[in-house]
Amino acid sequence: MVQNYVNQITKDGYAIIPNVISDRECEKYKKLLEIIYDKYSDKHVNSKEAGSLADKSLEKVVYNLHNKNLGWFKLFEHKSVLKVLDIILKKGSYKNNEPYYLNNISARCPLQGNQGQQIHLDSNLPGVNYNIITNVIWYFDDVNKENGATIVVPRSHKLLRYADNTKKIKNKIYIKAKKGSILIFNANLWHAGSPKISKNSRWALVLGYARWFIKPSFDYMKNTPRNFYNKLTKKQKSILGFDLIPPKDEFTRTTRRSSYFEIPENYKIDV
Repeated sequence: MVQNYVNQITKDGYAIIPNVISDRECEKYKKLLEIIYDKYSDKHVNSKEAGSLADKSLEKVVYNLHNKNLGWFKLFEHKSVLKVLDIILKKGSYKNNEPYYLNNISARCPLQGNQGQQIHLDSNLPGVNYNIITNVIWYFDDVNKENGATIVVPRSHKLLRYADNTKKIKNKIYIKAKKGSILIFNANLWHAGSPKISKNSRWALVLGYARWFIKPSFDYMKNTPRNFYNKLTKKQKSILGFDLIPPKDEFTRTTRRSSYFEIPENYKIDV
């Protein structure tokens, strides 16, 4: 089955893996997201600025779940995801075995009236004809056209250019999936969040995995509490890229990547 998903992503740019986690697990994660959102949302930069990425009138958003609760690592390192990524994010690298890591972590719940997004891609390198960033969306609610579905344009990752929203884009598909399912897609695939018509909840965990040389959205070395770091397994440290940190200077090491895990600063969420 893994190779089937790899083939789908290679050909069409995306694949849906159904029923990866149970309804009960989805409810558990949703409750946890609501708690985190209520605790931190007012502290976001520009959280009260209309139209900003953190505008609470448009959607609920939380970031950096790795430093809020270690339970999220169950999804970050889920075998259903990593078995696929081990192929598509290593293909074409040295011996097809160069590392990748989790470079973006957020969760989103669009609110009724949210107008959705323009068709876009999540890479600044549309001309690259191999997969350098792969997005993974965990749906904790059923997703459909009325509930803010993800829109994808199959095979658009092969166009090697940005989407042109001045023209009508044909062949759009509204993803329909049950809670507990995941959507995996090439970040160069044209996609968007659709308008949110219904009142129903639509929480989703949005993750980006990238080849080792791509910068993260946030600096994990500076925002991972030391007590969290000390509880991480070697695999979890690797998923956050703690063995991919550039050297401080030439007296520390001269290789871009390290054979050991760097220790983060002693960070505390000061809000």
